[in-house]
Amino acid sequence: MRNLRVQNIFILICFLVAAELNAQQPQLNMFQSRVSDNPVIAGEGITRHLIMGDNLMAQGKFENAILAYDNAVAQNLYFAEAYIKRAIAKYRLGRIAEAQQDYTFAIRINPYVGDMYGYGNNLRKLKVLAFEPYELAGRLGLERRMEYYQERLGPVFGDESRTDISVRIGSLSALIEQFPSSPEYYLQRAVVYLCLEDQKSAFDDLNFVLAMEPDNALGHDLLGLAYLEDGSSELAEHAFERAIELNPGLAIAAYNLGVIRQQQLRYQEALTLFGRAIELDSGLEAAYFNRALVHKAMGNIDAAMQDYGRLLGQEGQSEPEIWLNRGITRKMSGDITGALADIQQAIRLDYEDNAALYKIRGNIYLLLGNYFAAEQDYTRSIELNPRFAEAYYNRGIARILAYNRPDACLDFRESAQLGYDRGEEQIQYLCSY
Repeated sequence: MRNLRVQNIFILICFLVAAELNAQQPQLNMFQSRVSDNPVIAGEGITRHLIMGDNLMAQGKFENAILAYDNAVAQNLYFAEAYIKRAIAKYRLGRIAEAQQDYTFAIRINPYVGDMYGYGNNLRKLKVLAFEPYELAGRLGLERRMEYYQERLGPVFGDESRTDISVRIGSLSALIEQFPSSPEYYLQRAVVYLCLEDQKSAFDDLNFVLAMEPDNALGHDLLGLAYLEDGSSELAEHAFERAIELNPGLAIAAYNLGVIRQQQLRYQEALTLFGRAIELDSGLEAAYFNRALVHKAMGNIDAAMQDYGRLLGQEGQSEPEIWLNRGITRKMSGDITGALADIQQAIRLDYEDNAALYKIRGNIYLLLGNYFAAEQDYTRSIELNPRFAEAYYNRGIARILAYNRPDACLDFRESAQLGYDRGEEQIQYLCSY
C-alpha cells in the first residue's frame, strides 16, 4: 500500500513538471517566431541554445541565459558568438573578470565578433557595419549652393526661379550680344552653366571675364568653383585664394576655400574660414552646414548640433541633407532614437527614394536591435541600387544577428563579388561552421 502511494506521488510530480514545461513552451515559441519562422535556420543545435539565451537575457534572467549559452559552447567549443553572448550576460551581472575571459577567447576566434554584438557599448556595431561617407551626407546639392550667387548677382529679369533655364541662357546670350563688354552678364551665364554642370561653357565665360577684368574677385571665385566641380581641387584652391586676396570681404570665397581645407582634412583651418564667412555674411547658410560637418568630424558634437539647429530653425529649411547629417551626429552622440527620427524625416523630404538613405536608416535600426527592420531597409536599398555592395554586406550582418546565417553568407558573397573586400572577410569568419 505504501509503495502504491509513493508511486502515485511520483506520477503526480512528473505530471506537474510536464505541465510547467508545457506552460513555458508558448513563451519560447513566441520568441523564436520573432527571430525566425524557419526551424531549419533557428531551431537546431547551437542556434536553439543561443535563441533561448537571448530570450532569457531580454527578460533580465542573466544567470539562466548563461546556462543556455553554456549549452551552446558545449555544442561547439570554437563558436565565437556563444562566448561573446555569454560574456555580455556575465558583464550585465557584474562578473567582469569572467566576462573579459569569454570576450578575449571570442575575439581570438573571430576578431569582429565583439564589435558585431556591441560588447560594452552598442555603438561598437558601427565598426563592423559599412558606413562610408557618401556624397549625399557630405555637402548640400550644387543647385542649392548656387542660389547664393544668383542672389548676389541679381535676377536678369523677373522671377528667375520660375523661368525655364534654357530661356534664361537665351536671354543672357542676347544681352551679351548687345553688351559684349559687360562682365556681369557673362558671370550670370556662367552661374547658369554651373547649375547645368556644364563646366566647359562656364570656363569659357569666366575666362572671358578675367581677360577683361583680371582683378574680378567674383570671377576668380566662380572659376574656382568650376574647377572644384571638374575635380581639379588644386586649381580651385589657387582660384579661391586669389579671390580672397583681391577681396578679403568676399564671404563666399572664404566658404569655398574652407570646403577645400575640409576635403584636405585641415579641419582647424576649415573652421576658421567657415567662421569668417559667417561673420562676413550671417545669411550664408552653407557655411553653417559645412562647419557642422567639420565639428562632427572632430567630435565636437554640441557645436555641430548648434549649427544644425540654427539651419533647421530657419523658415523653409527642409533639405534632407541637413536632417540626415544631424541624424548622423545624434548617432555619434549616442542618441540613437533621435538619430532615427531625423533620418526618417530626411527620407520623407527627399524628392526620390535614395538607396543611401535607406542603408543609413537600416544601420540605425540595427543599432537599436531591430534586425528585421534593418533587413527590410537594406533590401529596399538593394532594390533601388542592385549593385550597392555595402547594402548587401550590412544586410548580411543583420541576418547573422537575426540567426539567418545561410542568407547572410549569400549576402557577404554578393558584396565581395561587387568589390567590397570586407564581405570576403566575413565569409571567412562567420560562414565556416
